[in-house]
Amino acid sequence: MKAMRAHQFGGPAELRFEDAPDPKAESGQLLIRVRAAGINPTDIMRLSGRFPQPFPLPYIPGIDVAGEVEAVGTAVTGFKKGDKVMGWAVGGGYAEKACLVAGEAAPLPPSLSFAEGAAIPIPFYTAYHALHARARLKSGETVLISAGAGGVGVAAIQLAKAAGARVITTVGSEEKAERTRALGADHVINYRTEDFAAEVQRLTGGKGGEVVIESVAADNLAKDFAVVAPGGRIVLIGTGTGKPPEATFNVSTAIRKDATLHAMVVFNARALVP
Repeated sequence: MKAMRAHQFGGPAELRFEDAPDPKAESGQLLIRVRAAGINPTDIMRLSGRFPQPFPLPYIPGIDVAGEVEAVGTAVTGFKKGDKVMGWAVGGGYAEKACLVAGEAAPLPPSLSFAEGAAIPIPFYTAYHALHARARLKSGETVLISAGAGGVGVAAIQLAKAAGARVITTVGSEEKAERTRALGADHVINYRTEDFAAEVQRLTGGKGGEVVIESVAADNLAKDFAVVAPGGRIVLIGTGTGKPPEATFNVSTAIRKDATLHAMVVFNARALVP
């Protein structure tokens, strides 16, 4: 098969379009013909070599994929050759073929294209886990979603609205503001021109939001504790693409708010994906 592979870590410039061995569906896996693959910040981090556990070289990026089942491994039920599916790839999706763990794959709804399907897995699994498994979002609560125009933000806005929440989100441009409003965000704050912490306080009458979904903790964590409501929950899902892994906050503020800080990575939630 053809694949985009890197023989050394660095960045996208290291990728080469070349021949690679065909993957084989092991027990519990599906082999799919990849029709679309997403671009995920995790792919960029893995390709950089800065991932805590570097992946073996040559490396094929591509976590989020959609395609057609070509073969099913032993112990797989519910899928057959020709089915259209989406999920996260085992061994890299920037290739003509990839494997998925059958228990984590999902049928591609007829209303969605392959490209739309490839945009769903990691962003929507992450957003769902953050909102429901970690934050325990309730109908009527206010949630602040940082980086609302990013992959997880786009998913979190829609899922939070479906759960009956009031959504405040931050973006960096008017184009992104229009996009997030179209997705259902109730209030959109341009963090480049407005103090988002002050604006959240204004919009909530000084109470703050019960839930904060934070994708850019390197920049925002200190302000998150300022804007979260007493007894609220902050869920960390990232420091921001290309941002340093450190973040600081005022412990006294966190204590006064009686706030709960959750951290998560979707790969630890694999058992919950089905």
